[in-house]
Amino acid sequence: MRARPSERKKSLGQCFLEDRNILRLEAGLAKPEGKTVLEIGAGDGRLTEALLALKPKKIIAVELDSGFASLLREKFAGQPVEILEADVMEAELPQVDVVVGNIPYYISSGIIFRLAPLHFARAVLMVQKEFAEKMAAIPGKSNYGRLSVTAQLSYDVVVERKVLRHLFRPVPKVDSAIILLKPKSIHLTSLQENVIRSLFQHKNRTVRNALLSSKLFDDAAVSRLGGFLARRPRTLTKEECLEIAALLA
Repeated sequence: MRARPSERKKSLGQCFLEDRNILRLEAGLAKPEGKTVLEIGAGDGRLTEALLALKPKKIIAVELDSGFASLLREKFAGQPVEILEADVMEAELPQVDVVVGNIPYYISSGIIFRLAPLHFARAVLMVQKEFAEKMAAIPGKSNYGRLSVTAQLSYDVVVERKVLRHLFRPVPKVDSAIILLKPKSIHLTSLQENVIRSLFQHKNRTVRNALLSSKLFDDAAVSRLGGFLARRPRTLTKEECLEIAALLA
């Protein structure tokens, strides 16, 4: 059965952007001309249409909802659009040039770090405004934390613009933002991830107490950190977090 707007599933985070100008803005930021594009959460294909207008080589549209996947196959028959009916968190994702999507907010973090191993040039994603601001936050700010550090180590992060909630249907409870991500060559090790997680679980304590509280590092290892011991994790730059991980190693 073809999915109708009334059948949109809250469980899948389905809120659809109504403003065609912003859809065109997203497509333009993605720079899809002649490139292979991965679109996450294609829905009824409104962003797909904006991307097609810019002449990509191919669009691989990922859509979990079977009703919308069926609609997309019918709507884009004969066009360079491949429909991948799958969960983006579980599917084997192809190598692409560009990633774009108005992604479900409840799994935004998972999607962004799911994409990290792919070798794409840029990603343009619509996320919750608060989430975007956390990704781009700087040391010392109240919203600076683990997400800020891990995101900025993996990507150059730019918050392109805020998108007000009333431009979506159904209207969500929060405003949104478009972010532009450009991957870096850094891929965090499990040690680095554990250090960052341990530090920012207690970002207002001292570095010493935050790490010891995690039970992952003993006093002998932590004592090697010297001048870092009395610092607060909320003040550490992403480079200093990696330096701490190197000292613990």
